[in-house]
Amino acid sequence: MRFAYPWLLYLTPLFVAGLWGVLLLAKRRREGRRAVFTGGPGRSWAAPNASRRAERWSLLLTVAAFGFVLLALARPLGFQKNNRSELQGIPYLIALDASRSMLTADVRPSRWSVATNALDRFLAETRADRIGLITFSGVAYLNAPLTFDTMALRTMMRYLDPTTLEDPGSSLTSALERAGRYFETNRITPRLVLLISDGEDLTGNPAEAARRLARQYQLKVVTIGVGTITGAKVPISRGGAARNSFGQEVISRLNESNMQRVATAAGGRYYRLGEHGEGLEQFRREVLEPMTEAAAREDLKNYRELFQIPLALAVACLLGQIALSAERRLTPRRLSAVARRPEMSLTEKS
Repeated sequence: MRFAYPWLLYLTPLFVAGLWGVLLLAKRRREGRRAVFTGGPGRSWAAPNASRRAERWSLLLTVAAFGFVLLALARPLGFQKNNRSELQGIPYLIALDASRSMLTADVRPSRWSVATNALDRFLAETRADRIGLITFSGVAYLNAPLTFDTMALRTMMRYLDPTTLEDPGSSLTSALERAGRYFETNRITPRLVLLISDGEDLTGNPAEAARRLARQYQLKVVTIGVGTITGAKVPISRGGAARNSFGQEVISRLNESNMQRVATAAGGRYYRLGEHGEGLEQFRREVLEPMTEAAAREDLKNYRELFQIPLALAVACLLGQIALSAERRLTPRRLSAVARRPEMSLTEKS
């Protein structure tokens, strides 16, 4: 069993104790007034044992009724209607650019280091979500399927190296296609992709591809840009900088317009990573948290409502209290009638 509003349960003991105190104080005041009008508490006919027991039960039933009402307001939920497992966070794939341009040092020590270090911190603070990892350059690879084991993902990223990839180039489209196929094959929803890249794409129009894939696979793509607008030279493993076919050094720049268009085409948002991974925190706050709250609200619909049980008990307690109150009011009249009978019989004899 669970409760839709569990915080109300913390108020229940305080409320019940406070109500009990108020009702007890009111009871003592009534007894004080009764003693004044009846010549003292010693007159047993004014407050017999049976009447006092009824009054105590009436007090108890009133407090219990309000306690059950609070319990009903907390919305107890029973077993799930369907064979659905417990809510398992938001599933999403991280598509990480592992092309050689990510080795560019326009952010220190390099785009790759800044991105992987920020991801490591981000994953260290992630608990409930299922996360998978895709790396891509000219071709995309699924490095890890969706998993709760963020420690395994962090360990895997430490061994990734853009210099070891055999496929040159950079294709944002290949990463989105690989993510879409994975979600479709495994019938996973929602379908969220976090694309981390410098935005360079050598294969065509990634925004148009993102629009097509979003329709085909119902993808939502959030993009995070790494690097600077001014850019820097692309290093090569043997030293120096990469050169194009004309012998000119290659300058790699953050292509923010590409990243923004891809995000817009696939219904997502664009963030710049920042020096300390601020973009990832924005992603968590502005994308993941609202999705998690929406999923939790949807999950509540999957449970059976049980508020009727404490509500019925509250009604039963109130009916019992009403019956006891009526009995208490009748008791003094009956006793008065009994007390007058001897006087009437003496009068008749005389």
